[in-house]
Amino acid sequence: MELDPPDEPAEIKKQILELRGRLGSNNKIDWNSLAVWYGNRIPQYLWDAWKEELGKEGFTWQKFLKLLKYRTDDAFLWVAGKMSWGDFMKKVLESLEGPLGEMVRGSV
Repeated sequence: MELDPPDEPAEIKKQILELRGRLGSNNKIDWNSLAVWYGNRIPQYLWDAWKEELGKEGFTWQKFLKLLKYRTDDAFLWVAGKMSWGDFMKKVLESLEGPLGEMVRGSV
């Protein structure tokens, strides 16, 4: 699969950080995951950049979302500034091209 990482979406990162700040700090709720997934901003950004190639490889939007749920922790590390965009993209690409991607593509 020949996927080039798109440019880092600074505006999406800013929006997620702002949302996370508004959600509060109740430890009984996973606010970090909610902030990352709210509005599917990251998945939509990546899908828009890669959908043609991903479609050729058997990924649908739903399968792509299923795969990205396994990268939620890395997405929040990127948003929080604890992981670079390049490292986050490397993990996503490894998931797409590796055994996880194969399993997700083969699922119904």
